[in-house]
Order: sequence, then structure tokens, then C-alpha cells
Amino acid sequence: GLVVAAALAGMAINVFVLLILRRHSESLNLRAALLHVVGDVAASGAVVIAGAVILLTGWLYIDPLLSLGIGVLIAFGAWRIVREAVNLLMEGAPADIDLAAVTGEITGTEHVESVHDLHVWALSSDETAFSCHVVIDDVSLGDAEHVIRELEGRLCDRFAIGHTTIQVESCHPCGEIHHGAGEHNHPHSHVVAISSAAARPRAEGSSAPPR
Repeated sequence: GLVVAAALAGMAINVFVLLILRRHSESLNLRAALLHVVGDVAASGAVVIAGAVILLTGWLYIDPLLSLGIGVLIAFGAWRIVREAVNLLMEGAPADIDLAAVTGEITGTEHVESVHDLHVWALSSDETAFSCHVVIDDVSLGDAEHVIRELEGRLCDRFAIGHTTIQVESCHPCGEIHHGAGEHNHPHSHVVAISSAAARPRAEGSSAPPR
């Protein structure tokens, strides 16, 4: 009886902590802490159940059976945490980012003809970085910058991508982007690259593309 009472008290405290952590479950660190608390709640619940069964029936095997079930539950949750942590360390693509949908969102923007060299990688459990090259139609340099800002807003609103580097290329036969009135306007190669935020530091001269 005393063991069951102590387990009930511990479970009540852990449930309270569990409800607090659930509000901030986006962070990988907090999800790991949440898994730990879930294990504690399950263990306390198992003690209560096992204690009641043993008191009523004397069947002792209930204790190891419940312990085995809790171990499987914790192992399954830990595997998911470890898998996501490894993906972050390797700067892999977030599982919830659909590149086909990202491509459609970009090409659906006015003045954008096509997009290539897409790279998306996770900076943390709640931060995503993205870079790409977009080919736009024959617009002024100011309009090209407006297109980039619109793309940044779309990617942030729909996919929660807050760190973007977008390089603009003109689809003009001579590689020309027209300047504003009164400025020179002759065929030449012109590329505009604008970043919304510093996605990650790079060593000078590094040629490794983002993964």
C-alpha cells in the first residue's frame, strides 16, 4: 500500500511536469526531456498497477512484464530522438520540407521562370536554411530584388524557412537585367544574390555546397 501511494504521488508530479513541457515540444532538447518524463510517468503507473495486481492476486510476473513494456516504449521514443539529432548534426534536410512543394511555390511567383540548385538543411530543430538559383524574366534590378523579397516571405510563411539565400539569374538571351531609367543598359552577365540571414559561417574559400 505504501509503495502504491508513493508511486501515485510521483506520477502526479511527473504529469504536471509533462503538461508544462508539452507546450514547448518543438525543441529537440525539450522533446528529449519530455521523453524522460513520459518514462517516469509510465514507470510510476506500472508500479501502481503491479502493486495492485500483486496485492489482489499475488501474481508476481506482472512486474517484469510491465517493466519490459516500458523499456520498449522508451527505446522507441529514444530512437526517434537520436535519428533526428543525427540528421541535425549531418545538416540533413528536414523531414517536413517537401522540395516539390517548395519548387512549386517559387515557380508560382510572378516573374520567376524556373528554379534550380535547391539546397535545404536544418540548422536546429526549429530553424531551416535554404538556398537556390532562380531564373527570372526581363526585369529591372529593383524588380529583381522585389521578387527575392516576395520569395523570402512566401518561404517563411508556408514552410517556416527563415534563413534564405536566393541568387537571381536573368533569362535574357544576353544575360541582361535592365537598369532603371537613365542608367546604362548594355548586354552583360548580371547576377543578384540576397540573403535574408546568415545561415551559417563558412571558411573563406570553401567550395562545399550546402547539403
